[in-house]
Amino acid sequence: MASNINGGRRSQIANYILITAAVILLLAYPFQDFFVGGLLTHLAGAALIGGLADWYAVTALFRRPLGISFKTALIPNSKERIAEMARHMIEYEILTVSNMYNVLKHHPILGATLDYLHTEKGFQSAERVFGQILNTFLYTIDMKTVVKAFAGIGGQAIEKVDLAPIMSKAIKIGLRGESGKDFLDFMILNLEELVRSETMKRYVGEIYEASLRQYAKHNILLGWAIKAALKMEVFQPDHVAGLLQDKCLGLLAEAKEENSLQRQQALRYLWKQTDKIEFNEEWRQRIDSYKNRMYNSLVTRPDTKEAWQRYVQDPDRQKRVCKVAANYVINKLESWRESPDQVEQMNRQALAFAARELKRLQVWFGKTAEQEILKYDGNYLAEQLENSVWYDLQMIRVNGSLVGAILGAVIYLVMYAVKGGAIL
Repeated sequence: MASNINGGRRSQIANYILITAAVILLLAYPFQDFFVGGLLTHLAGAALIGGLADWYAVTALFRRPLGISFKTALIPNSKERIAEMARHMIEYEILTVSNMYNVLKHHPILGATLDYLHTEKGFQSAERVFGQILNTFLYTIDMKTVVKAFAGIGGQAIEKVDLAPIMSKAIKIGLRGESGKDFLDFMILNLEELVRSETMKRYVGEIYEASLRQYAKHNILLGWAIKAALKMEVFQPDHVAGLLQDKCLGLLAEAKEENSLQRQQALRYLWKQTDKIEFNEEWRQRIDSYKNRMYNSLVTRPDTKEAWQRYVQDPDRQKRVCKVAANYVINKLESWRESPDQVEQMNRQALAFAARELKRLQVWFGKTAEQEILKYDGNYLAEQLENSVWYDLQMIRVNGSLVGAILGAVIYLVMYAVKGGAIL
């Protein structure tokens, strides 16, 4: 139905020019012995020939004009070649680190993250993540041991204690065993929700489209083909983003399986991130700022253990804590968005993370594009392509008629001048 709609909106200006040129030729031909009649005859004849030649050339790309089969219907007969060319272009020229970096500068991942967090589902997801962190780690803390350890240390000595390495090790312990598996499963569920979100789909579509257009700027010859491809159903950003969503959801599903490679890699990644707590200066300072207050609370209150348990087990208080934490993260990211250096740093970190997987993504995306093209009938692809660039094709034919008309008039004037000179 889409093809019929597009076809109904097609401009027929090139055909109207051909009909006009044919009518002028028929009317002027009997008077070609006169100057004006000869000029119009040559002008209209050349315009008709030029327009018909371009009509044949354009039509031969998609169909067999006049039933001629020699070197015609080039696109329907070259489906495999087109698919192979698309795969090569994606694998080796579009999905490259340099091209993706230029795209991210205009589509920073920080902005997409904040767009998601500002939605109701995104904010609720952030709250749930902090709630799971609270449940996973705080319940495992033996406050009796902590109180005893801190009570035996003097106030001056406590200032020399570096909590960052201790917390790093504690989190690593929390990520092992059943608690670590539960935490990973929870994170996978939230990632699935993020991947399915319209915000993510729209962002992925924008990145894909921008990648193609960025490449087209450096390859003028393929600019026309990319413009046409983006209008075809198989290459539209929404369709491609859907394919990438399905691919990501498939990887997350594999990460749920016990002892799968993806699951082991995810756990190792989480463990590796905990190392950053120990060496991140901002985190170290923030932890240190709370250390003395924590010490005073522990040594002055004999009911610290019971108070702590009441605190973390109160659902309302947990909800407030998670909400405050989510708002803090969003406000922090908003402040980063105002800093070009922070945006640049996050883009680089995202690209560094993605670069490790970019090669596999190149191969997968290239094969997927090839398979998508091969799924369709060659004639259907040709029709889709023709509909998407119909206006450009019309302008090619119009230019052919206009250039032919100008050349016909110039040739006639030169011949007329030469003939006039001979008479003289």
